[in-house]
Amino acid sequence: MEREKAKAEMKAKEWAEKKAAGALDEDMPEDADGQLHNPDGSVFTGPKDAKKVSLINMVPPISKMDAKLNDLPKCEHLALSTNSIGAIGNLSALRELKILSLSRNNIKAISKLDGLGDTLQQLWMSYNSVEKLDGLSNLRKLRVFYVAQNNISDVKEFGKLAANKALEELTAVGNPCYEADPAATRAAIIRLVPTLKILDAKRITGEEREESESKQE
Repeated sequence: MEREKAKAEMKAKEWAEKKAAGALDEDMPEDADGQLHNPDGSVFTGPKDAKKVSLINMVPPISKMDAKLNDLPKCEHLALSTNSIGAIGNLSALRELKILSLSRNNIKAISKLDGLGDTLQQLWMSYNSVEKLDGLSNLRKLRVFYVAQNNISDVKEFGKLAANKALEELTAVGNPCYEADPAATRAAIIRLVPTLKILDAKRITGEEREESESKQE
């Protein structure tokens, strides 16, 4: 048994080195017995072992987040972008989820994320139809939030993100609130969310922050 495990670990190591060098395209090595193995040599037994689950641009497109997604207890990155999802489903059973990608769907409201408050670090929501930034205050670990190209017309909505004390990076460009005066909107968001370090892929300078605070009414 130990010999077989050592063999599997060596094979997995060789695969990982080739993968890093760009010599392989597959995601997991296949042993002589026809079983798929994780990089550490352990047998991949199915979706329940998966740390990253990608269901991007499915045909036909996903319109509803199935309850079966909760059968992924080890999932750290769930990618559901480029589908037709209209509402966020309950993912509270995903106790290790760190990254949730829901970009390019039909989502109008952010909800049902409270159960991810202790784990979720990145939320990708660009290219949806979100108007309000509710439902995020309990995401205590949230560091990165992408909400570009949505329907947020009132810049004050971004003030709700001040409750997310760990938030460092935000992408918000392309929302209606940017249309009249993009520079003023950027300054307002910097003022409203004091923990931000990067806004719209551009690092916030100390000078910018000082100027935004001086413009506060």
